[in-house]
Amino acid sequence: ILLCWFTASFTYYGHALNTGSLAGDFYLNMCVNMAVDIPALALSIVMFDRIGRSRSLAITLLIGGFSCVLCNAVPEDNNCAAGECNDVYIKSILAFCGKFMLCITFSAVFVYASEVFPTSVRTQAMGISSLSARVGGISAPLVVLLSTASPSLPMWIFGIISIVAGLFSFRLPETNNRDLADDI
Repeated sequence: ILLCWFTASFTYYGHALNTGSLAGDFYLNMCVNMAVDIPALALSIVMFDRIGRSRSLAITLLIGGFSCVLCNAVPEDNNCAAGECNDVYIKSILAFCGKFMLCITFSAVFVYASEVFPTSVRTQAMGISSLSARVGGISAPLVVLLSTASPSLPMWIFGIISIVAGLFSFRLPETNNRDLADDI
């Protein structure tokens, strides 16, 4: 669960900071990047009840990770004629899709962690989990700085870590419609 917390914070803030490197209008990209959070949070409510917390966490981590990796598969076309730069839009859509999914991941990890830990250790476990998230948040700007060496490197790192955390998340127990544990 600590890996999920780390990954949620790391990729969420990494995407927010990496938006400036997307092609197109900087201000429009920032507005869209922040606006995708609203429908993502609305969808998260439905997802948690319909497919469960742990599956929602795993699925959003995987889709968000694959979106990041696929951003690098879109070729950089520097010879765009007016109106023929579809690659720019595809890359931005993939990046925003990744941000959308990772916003749901951030919500899922909060809900899931508060339900999975027993009452007797819940506050300590949430504190350690939050610490893991803060380490991810601290690491994100450092990874974004790697774009000076290779523009595609941050998205590779965000994508691979998300995919690994998503695969591990399938092993977590489901908490939807279950009583909270009181003891260890």
